[in-house]
Amino acid sequence: MPRKSDIHSAFVAAIQQNPKGYQCLHTNDFIRELRARNWHFSQQDANEWIQRYQEFFVDKTPDHSENRLWMLRNMGRVH
Repeated sequence: MPRKSDIHSAFVAAIQQNPKGYQCLHTNDFIRELRARNWHFSQQDANEWIQRYQEFFVDKTPDHSENRLWMLRNMGRVH
């Protein structure tokens, strides 16, 4: 049975460091980690969760894709 705390742990597991040293993640990586924890979010659901609960992450997607690129703002932190 999935637990709410698993959503946060999936989010943290999806975060990667890009070559410039910034922490970032793609929506599909978050969804993959969620599925491993028995949560099934759509791309829209995952993006809405990030927007709502991770205020220090900003959308830096270069196109209008639902597989968004989320980057941690300067001096931000993961909630």
